[in-house]
Amino acid sequence: MATHLRESTSIETIADVCDAIAAGLESDPATSHLSPVWCRLTEEADRLVTEKRTLERNTRRARAQLVVADARWDSEVAAFGRAVVDASSGNRTIPPYTRFFNKTPPSNAQTFGYEREIALGRQWIAELNREPDEPLAKTFLPRLETATQTLQNALERRTSAASAFERHRTSVILLREAINREIDITEGELLKLFPGERTRVASYLAASRPSRIEAETPEVVPTSS
Repeated sequence: MATHLRESTSIETIADVCDAIAAGLESDPATSHLSPVWCRLTEEADRLVTEKRTLERNTRRARAQLVVADARWDSEVAAFGRAVVDASSGNRTIPPYTRFFNKTPPSNAQTFGYEREIALGRQWIAELNREPDEPLAKTFLPRLETATQTLQNALERRTSAASAFERHRTSVILLREAINREIDITEGELLKLFPGERTRVASYLAASRPSRIEAETPEVVPTSS
């Protein structure tokens, strides 16, 4: 009975397993006609390996940009908060402080999640737009609009990158299932070619065995500093 790939098998290992099976089948004239399907599976796995690297990099970039956008938003809110306190002569019980921060002090706003920060930023922008000619609006409308939109764009990029990664994982699952089906099909064809020779049949699919995969995984040797 042939061994199927495990759910934990990485796409890099899947590509290597497919290539090894294809190579074994190609090397024997009696089985070379079975290799093309494994070559195609190798190509598909290699494509997903390349795609994974791109998606990993895009995800890291999106996360980094979101962290920077959030810090920028926090900084603008802090400056806005200081300006509102100054405009209120330090009295947090009168406008314009109560107009903007009656329920949420600016220091608290900087600790919220991204979605809530964006929503709060939109509220302040709407309030400033009620009197666009006042000094606070002239100074902070463009700054808050830019910071809030930048944060929203960064959050959307991170969400998009995460969604793309989930689609990639689904593609890997579907490919692994297709490979496991092909392992069964190939084993059946080999048993027809070599009836009773289970050791020989197993040799062509040996690359899929967990023990073989683990044995061929390169050991990472720590380097001395």
